[in-house]
Amino acid sequence: MSSNVFLSYASEQSDAAGAIALALKDRGHSVFHDRSSLPAGEGFDARIQEAIDECDLLVFLISHGSVQSGRYTLTELKFTEQKWPHPAGHVLPVLVEAVPKSEIPTYLRAVTLFQARGNLTAEVAAEVDRMTAAWWRRMLKPRRLVPVIAAALILALATSWLAQHFTRRELERKTAELVKQSLVLADSGNVKEAWKLLDQAKSIAPQSASVAETEERLVMKPLRGIGLSYASFDRSFFDDLTNRVTPVLTRGAASAQGERLANLLAHLGWADYLRQLGGISTDNPATQYRRAVEADPNNLYAHAMWGFELLRTRRSPTQLVEAKRHFTVALGSRRERDYLRRVQIAGFMQSYSNVWIDDPERQVETLKVVNEMRLNGENFPKGWGPGTLGGKLWSIYDYTVIGDNNLAALLTGLPAKEQLALFHWLFPENEPSPAGGGAPPLFNYLYVRAQLQEHSGAGTEALDSYRRLLREFSAKGYDGSQASQTANRAKAAIKRLSN
Repeated sequence: MSSNVFLSYASEQSDAAGAIALALKDRGHSVFHDRSSLPAGEGFDARIQEAIDECDLLVFLISHGSVQSGRYTLTELKFTEQKWPHPAGHVLPVLVEAVPKSEIPTYLRAVTLFQARGNLTAEVAAEVDRMTAAWWRRMLKPRRLVPVIAAALILALATSWLAQHFTRRELERKTAELVKQSLVLADSGNVKEAWKLLDQAKSIAPQSASVAETEERLVMKPLRGIGLSYASFDRSFFDDLTNRVTPVLTRGAASAQGERLANLLAHLGWADYLRQLGGISTDNPATQYRRAVEADPNNLYAHAMWGFELLRTRRSPTQLVEAKRHFTVALGSRRERDYLRRVQIAGFMQSYSNVWIDDPERQVETLKVVNEMRLNGENFPKGWGPGTLGGKLWSIYDYTVIGDNNLAALLTGLPAKEQLALFHWLFPENEPSPAGGGAPPLFNYLYVRAQLQEHSGAGTEALDSYRRLLREFSAKGYDGSQASQTANRAKAAIKRLSN
């Protein structure tokens, strides 16, 4: 059966590509393989993308040159992935050189790599014939003829019905469009409508690999955002967890490998954690995290979730050390850094149980993480959970410095000068409203800052902050024992620093 074949290769493999192209043309295939005759610029890119859109099969010659960063072969692979989210049945990756597996794009490794045992040209041409042949040609052997005739009758009836609605390509396009729209809706937070579109795609193409992988994405992304701060779960949540989320993850894990398998196992572990949070007896989440790391040693989700679990159940100092190691591996991936920081801080603060209030070590470790973010120039995430992250961090200072008058507890792991720089980064003077929904009294803000300034050796600045605090206290007429106690501490500090 003739077909349109796109041949992607590095210039170093021109001779091999030319021989393969000639062999394919001799077998009746239409082959696009020569970029040299195309004009440069936008027209060049557009024609390449058009050729890939029109092809039935892409043959990718894997060599050191074709997978090297910056080569146009990777652009062609990007266009291909946009057309076919999963390469199965559409892409033939051919090893023409010994290339380390880690250097081969993940998209190509999702299918079996083809490696010739004898003549490269002849074997590639034969494999293309096999992949593009109609199923009935493969079946037409004498001993199979009777079942073929019966199958043909059934196929004729099905085809006559389908022909009135969609051609095969129209079905593929319709499925791809539904998948794309469902992902857009999911990214905007409208997961319920995303599921409706994906169910439509599933009814059209129940065996589609792209539909299956999108289904996995639709359950994983919302799942990992739950359980990092206080939340009450109703019955419907656990029904969804049991009836939709877990089956999708389990079904995918049954056939997945490598990173995809690890992602699915890690999220199965997180589902076990959520069940525990809801008071449901289940397996230890760490069991799934361990399996995930075995499948993909540097998997960011498995390490982050495992680190969170160790902090959540911490009963010994070794668990803290182990949790930090897991987060170091996860952050080393340099991907999804905001999410990883969210999990890391939530693990230390345990906002849903408020155990951090009476645990200075958790408070110090949290501030050390945020200070590391400051030193690395990372974006300060906003809007996490009920209340902002800034509000949660302000609570550390509010409980420990103002409520307990115990700044020393926070200085055990982070020196005063570092703390002062961090405080200014978190709560600039022109934005003294870290709690979001309700700004703390300005004199409380000034007291924490003055304490940090004093312990940093900035006595003049501390005096100014203490005096401003007292002016604010008098002007606003604050009452209550806590406010009065803070004012008295400020007066004592002014006397101390003035001497």
